Amino acid sequence: MGWFLRHRGGAALTALPSDRDPRWIIDWLTHHMSAVPALEQVRGGESRGYDDMPYYRVRPGQRLCAEEIGLSRVEQADAAFAALDRLHLAGTCEQLRVQVGIPNALDLAVFAFGSVDAAREWLPTMQVAVVHEVTELVARWGDRLQLQLETPAVLVAYHLTPPATWPALTAELSGQVAGVLAAAPRTRWVLHLCYGDLEHVPVFTPSDLRPAVLFLNALADALAERGAPMPTVHLPVASGGNPPPTDSAFYDELKRLRRGVEVIAGVVAEDHPEETREALRLTVEALGMPVAGIAAACGYGRRTEDAAAANLGLAARLAREWNVR
Repeated sequence: MGWFLRHRGGAALTALPSDRDPRWIIDWLTHHMSAVPALEQVRGGESRGYDDMPYYRVRPGQRLCAEEIGLSRVEQADAAFAALDRLHLAGTCEQLRVQVGIPNALDLAVFAFGSVDAAREWLPTMQVAVVHEVTELVARWGDRLQLQLETPAVLVAYHLTPPATWPALTAELSGQVAGVLAAAPRTRWVLHLCYGDLEHVPVFTPSDLRPAVLFLNALADALAERGAPMPTVHLPVASGGNPPPTDSAFYDELKRLRRGVEVIAGVVAEDHPEETREALRLTVEALGMPVAGIAAACGYGRRTEDAAAANLGLAARLAREWNVR
């Protein structure tokens, strides 16, 4: 938290992140899940690549309970708020929210059970576990929270699915994600889409933004049906160490994004400042409105400290240029 305050370059922050695992859910996958009595490991792995991940199955005759597979986000948030209060009392920060990352239930199911088919079987249990942690967090911390729902699985699912079946996929994905977001409809949410960033390598490199726009428009409808607002959306443009595209055609689909959806432009690649600046311009132009924020394509956990500082510094400079937070 103190690092972000020292490196923000005067830019405004909506919240301070509090994630403890620099590799997102790897600690949960390798340590927590291996200790769940109802599970047995099918394959080991060091989680140094997408083909090096451990996964599990439910032991014959056993029942997997949602309370066994939680992410301990409530306890982690308690520690984060204590740290934030110390920073505030020391006069080193204003009274900011704490951002708590919430990995999507679909992603947890896919990683834990090793395949989409197995994930479908155990997704309802994962959904219950995630929703329970969300409601517990909100009950404890209320509007001092910013929750970030994190889901590379959504865009990866489009990449792995033939476009002819995207309508059915879109309905399935938007309904599942809406179920998590609607569990806390009055909480400030950010939806973090992603292409994957394990070892700072994406699962795939996108060719356009059509899948993201299809999904987001459907999600807006699904949330409206539940009486819940649309979250601010972190939209990844760059991926891994790649520069963001500078071909305007890549951004054309943003013209079809539902009006009123706030977008954080995930364009910042610290080694490619000019491409980053052009990608931001093209994003704003295609949206036809200002962006709500500027960020990297994914988090800083897979970067060196120097690279993370350079990325945040570039984001801060662009935020000042474009007068966004």
